[in-house]
Amino acid sequence: SCALYYYTEPGDHIGFHYDTSYYKGARYTILMGLLDRAPSCKLVCQLYKDDPSRPMKELVLSTAPGDMVVFNGDKLWHAVTPLEEGEERIALTMEYVTNPEMGPFKRLYSNLKDSFAYFGLKAVFKGKS
Repeated sequence: SCALYYYTEPGDHIGFHYDTSYYKGARYTILMGLLDRAPSCKLVCQLYKDDPSRPMKELVLSTAPGDMVVFNGDKLWHAVTPLEEGEERIALTMEYVTNPEMGPFKRLYSNLKDSFAYFGLKAVFKGKS
């Protein structure tokens, strides 16, 4: 799957999260910068966040046009910092899974979660038009 993210309004951002996958295989996120007129808008990764034996390390990345970042979205805690006035950023994200199988209950949960997150509560119960 893929998604095109347009950051055009001041404050546009994505808070810290994992790219949670319900597939049976590993999930890798591929992030490609397409447009970066946003010095303040960065990809922030917190390495070793859940490893008590290592100190957490923060990594801050810019994604210039053509840059590609590949990571295990299930394992890396990451965010995109807020856009400021007059800035613009466009990024393409893609997903690669090593096994595209998903159990029926996880499929239902995944579909409901995505419907709610992307289209709102009304869309979950309204169905297709």
